[in-house]
Amino acid sequence: MGLSEDLKLLAEQVKKRQAFIKGEEATKQALILPFLQVLGYDIYDPTETQPEYVADFAKKRGGVMEKVDYALHLKGQPAIFIECKAADVAPEDHDGQLARYFNATPSVRIGIVTNGLRYRFFTDLQSQNMMDSAPFMEFNLLSFTDRDVDSIRPFTKEAFNSDSIQGFAQEIIFVGKVTNLINELLRNPSESFVRFLLAEVELVSGRVTKGVVERFIPIVKKSIQTTLLDMMTKSIQQEIAQPNATAAAPSSVPPPAASPAESLQAAAVAVEPVPSSAQAETTEAELEIFRVVQRICSESSVKQAVSYKDSASYFGINLGKVTSWFLRAFTNGKRKSLVTRVPIEQASMLAKGFEVEATPESLGKSRVYFNTTSDIEKLRALVLVAYEDEAKRQSSPIIEGNESPKEIVVN
Repeated sequence: MGLSEDLKLLAEQVKKRQAFIKGEEATKQALILPFLQVLGYDIYDPTETQPEYVADFAKKRGGVMEKVDYALHLKGQPAIFIECKAADVAPEDHDGQLARYFNATPSVRIGIVTNGLRYRFFTDLQSQNMMDSAPFMEFNLLSFTDRDVDSIRPFTKEAFNSDSIQGFAQEIIFVGKVTNLINELLRNPSESFVRFLLAEVELVSGRVTKGVVERFIPIVKKSIQTTLLDMMTKSIQQEIAQPNATAAAPSSVPPPAASPAESLQAAAVAVEPVPSSAQAETTEAELEIFRVVQRICSESSVKQAVSYKDSASYFGINLGKVTSWFLRAFTNGKRKSLVTRVPIEQASMLAKGFEVEATPESLGKSRVYFNTTSDIEKLRALVLVAYEDEAKRQSSPIIEGNESPKEIVVN
């Protein structure tokens, strides 16, 4: 069996034994030694698992030498100290006792205080050979997840490496703190986080007051919910679509994450649904559309650089930020189309001979259907108007963000 299965089996045994275990010695025999066995240590070999360890630092207290309950030896040196307490005793009440032993033994990089149910792991991140006052990890034998099993794996005899243990401890602490922070921000976006998003996506021009932040908090929350739901739905549908596919090796380069602008925009617009397995793969046809549009725009008296941003659902052509789009090309479906912010009446006049329809206000204003990339050239007038209108929209003065909601520009 693997480590996870062994730990689950031990947990079931511990639940049955727990009510009958009284005192520290019984806790060692019934709970702690079986746990060390699961981690791969030979509990019957005193050169590997040494009970009642006495070292040079030991002092006499009341005529008895101080001893560490267990010292786990690797490569002939003590590597892990374990201080044991009875199952009904809180282990955190005895951290200081272990610190004295730990601080005097340079080869020991890990100290564990346990009552056989909870295991508190310490190292010396703050000062070398000085045990930190707080554990970097805690493992609960009666309540653990697969992630907890992965965290305990480096402490098995097979995997333990004292040289890299400090980096591992730092990683655990960092991941834990960042996870807690992100979890809190996603549930309750802070003022500074909302201000950061508003600055990134340029939704508000001028001074961002506390009142502006409060108005955008519900939008940020909705954006977060939309993003998380979309990620979860895609993951589930991909598993359904490929139930027998073998997992591909992870890429060394992570896929591009959605920008804050796209996340906030998702809260306010209903983007056309696309198959969840679709990826933002820029096609040659989309690039050709961009080149044609770029060429058309270069003929305008407005001289602003045009860029593009591909997504799984559409190919956006923008002026700078992704929120400053003026064309969106939908080329993945049965029918190809361009969506613009040009009003339907004006678009119909500019795209004579093409099918034009209104779009939901949240998506744009007009949609023009076309057959081939060469049709984009025939839509020159519409492209120029869309381009110049967006340039005007960018250059228009915007009232400061502390005014009424109508004076806040949300792209």
